[in-house]
Order: sequence, then structure tokens, then C-alpha cells
Amino acid sequence: MHLIHVRLHTPRDIRVPEDLAAQFIAQATSAEGVEHVSVHPGVGQVLTVGLYVVAESLLMAEQAALAVSRRTVERVPALHRSRITSCSAAIVGAYFDRLLERPGGDGRTMRLPDEDTAES
Repeated sequence: MHLIHVRLHTPRDIRVPEDLAAQFIAQATSAEGVEHVSVHPGVGQVLTVGLYVVAESLLMAEQAALAVSRRTVERVPALHRSRITSCSAAIVGAYFDRLLERPGGDGRTMRLPDEDTAES
């Protein structure tokens, strides 16, 4: 499962519907793999939507999230004057923290070359 953040620039007078997460899910097809949506109003005219997408790759998850978001902006009247400003995977800090906790503690996932020998 991939967490994709979609950021919207919204009109000043927007009233974010209480059921906006459900409206995003309603716009998704079963093939797009959207499992959960969270909506986070931000400072100013920014609205961040988190889409949890089951997909074979990060690229496929981002494409699905963008397609669902475009349909939602087009079809949900409250979002008609909004525009999508970004769509990208979220960095999951806990994953990277676990990498740092592994033996060696430097977060590297592959061995560094041995500069004292011809091996690399």
C-alpha cells in the first residue's frame, strides 16, 4: 500500500464538505485500488488529501491517485474552482527510522566498497 498526497489550491470561500473523503472514494474505480482517504485542510487555501492506494508500483499508485483526484475536482461542486498543485508519494518516516536502527546504524542498505582492496 502506498500513501499518496494530493495538494489542492482552493478558492478562499470554499466550504470543505464533511464527507469529502467519502466523495474521493466514490470517484475511484475498484481497479484503482484506493483503500482509504484522509482530508487535511491546511493554512490558507491549501487542502491536502491522503490517498492510500494498493498498487504494484509507486508510479501506478500516483497515477491512480491523480486520476481519482481529477475526477473528484471535476465532479464535486465544492471543488470546481480548485486546482491540483501536486501529487506525490509521502515519505514514511517510520520506515526510514527502522533502517537507521539496523546493525551498523547508518541506514545503508548495501555494502560500501572496500577501498583497501580491488573488491567493490
